[in-house]
Amino acid sequence: MKGRRTEVFAVIPVKSLDKAKSRLSSFLKAAERKELCLKMLEDVLMTVKSVKSITQTVVVGNDLEVLHAAEKFDIEYLEERRDGLNQAVSQAIDWCCKRGASSVLVLPIDIPLVTPVDLEKMLALREKASMVISPSRSGEGTNTLLLTTPHVTPTFYGPQSFHRHLEEASKRGISFSCHGSERVALDIDTIEDLIDFILADAKETNAYKLLDKAGIPNKLNIRF
Repeated sequence: MKGRRTEVFAVIPVKSLDKAKSRLSSFLKAAERKELCLKMLEDVLMTVKSVKSITQTVVVGNDLEVLHAAEKFDIEYLEERRDGLNQAVSQAIDWCCKRGASSVLVLPIDIPLVTPVDLEKMLALREKASMVISPSRSGEGTNTLLLTTPHVTPTFYGPQSFHRHLEEASKRGISFSCHGSERVALDIDTIEDLIDFILADAKETNAYKLLDKAGIPNKLNIRF
């Protein structure tokens, strides 16, 4: 490993906030869903910034409020050129590689429980695997993805992305490792996810504080 670059970049793609978390629309108004996304983004950014081995972070999106959130944390913002999550991630990975990235860690914004320990455990696996992946609770989605050679494989975010990433790794002969974490696995998409998040050890997160201020735990009849 002597002489090898070890710059780790983090990529955080953010979908348009106007369309975010539609499965929560029966319970949260559009403005509430947008604010929740911004608070979850803040939680993820705080976690990433506290991991010393991550050299640089870039947020990729097409929303002015997301730009302002990135600026608040002194984090680079990349304007998405083409619609589509995989296209946005590919654009961001190219951006990272041009700036010397040897590894790229891709995280969504809707895993506000992720901790520095989770990310450090993933990064520790990069000496043994070209791809480190953490699944969603369903085992179908990809909640974090670490590529130790950034262009070793394209990404396959969408339905069954976890399985598609592993299938592609097998097809290409890419070494991979899976990192399981209940915190990383909990992505907030449904009312059930929201309830589980509130019941988890989440009170220090910005996302929880927003929900608590809005009285959401009471509306969901959650008792601690």
